[in-house]
Amino acid sequence: MSYLHVTIKTKSCDSWLCIFKDLTASDLKKRLVKPYRIGKSIYYDGNILSPNEITQIKINETEKPHESELNIVQEESYKETQEFNRTSSSVVLISAGHGYNDYEINECGKDVTSSYISTGPGVGTPFTAAAEFIKHPWVVRVVGGLVFVAVAAYLGFK
Repeated sequence: MSYLHVTIKTKSCDSWLCIFKDLTASDLKKRLVKPYRIGKSIYYDGNILSPNEITQIKINETEKPHESELNIVQEESYKETQEFNRTSSSVVLISAGHGYNDYEINECGKDVTSSYISTGPGVGTPFTAAAEFIKHPWVVRVVGGLVFVAVAAYLGFK
């Protein structure tokens, strides 16, 4: 099984932010791709994000869940620091290393962004926007009511 993780940069902050982790392809489409394509707000961790605020998106696919992938990054970083300290004669590096921030998942696995997002926000097909409009609960109620009235009127006049 593969896991999808989404990191972004926004207009107000130039550092990476992890907004989704450990998603399936269908969850990614529902929670990010679909709203992004039609220009709707994206909801994550109790926050609302306008797609127009996003300056950069990166979607990574990994074989292991978010936490496991970051543990691997931490271990590799620790080994690199130990190797540096072992081979360096005059400098000692003291560092927690990498892999402790959620956004560092964007350095793991495979970048699959272009498989899911290829245009800017709100650039969905006209059919996408029309389909969203048609599925809106109020449209369904009004059209359903009109059909009911038409059928009732037709049957009542016979």
